[in-house]
Amino acid sequence: MKNRFFFDLPPKGVLEPVDKDDPLDYYYRPIVGVLYHNRIKQALSLLKPPYQSVLEIGYGSGILLPTLNQLAKNVYGVDVKSDPEKITTSLSGLGVRANLSRADILTVDYPKDSFDLIIAISVFEHIKDLRPILIRLSGFLRQNGQLLVGIPRVDNLMKMIFTLIGFNNIEAHHVSDYKQFIKSSEGLFSLNKCTSMPCWAPKLMGLYFNMLFNKI
Repeated sequence: MKNRFFFDLPPKGVLEPVDKDDPLDYYYRPIVGVLYHNRIKQALSLLKPPYQSVLEIGYGSGILLPTLNQLAKNVYGVDVKSDPEKITTSLSGLGVRANLSRADILTVDYPKDSFDLIIAISVFEHIKDLRPILIRLSGFLRQNGQLLVGIPRVDNLMKMIFTLIGFNNIEAHHVSDYKQFIKSSEGLFSLNKCTSMPCWAPKLMGLYFNMLFNKI
């Protein structure tokens, strides 16, 4: 078992972007890549592995799957766009095993109480109506299960920052922020830990938020 703070980034070229909006390339850039790495490392720092079974929502190009293989015995992933066969083949050379599906989280068929950890990094900012999904995730989690969520700040400041790194029209993609997520989780999850980036700045100035919730 590797250190829980370890982010096992696949070598460049192993994975391919899902579409033109996939941020895969940013992880390999000299300066912006540090920010993308740090958001993942900060999220992982909230966890206490090992886990028996973990589900990643929105696995995208599969960039987090090698790390999840180090954290859990059984790894699952669901994504509405990604090609599970293609990603499974790409990661097989790294010894990564995952049960991947192309499906909507609202319709995918997982048994009740299947997972002790669900992870969604940079997923929920794209979703306006969060409550139905959170109800479903609560059912997938076992008793005392946890939900790890990473979500960026959503306002004009972030619009400007994304424009500077070459991602235009971000406001069409980001429609929910971390405060909306916390409110939508009431009665289903309790907030265990919350960190923000940059870590030295007050939360009011945070650009990205990682939150660990416990199932109620």
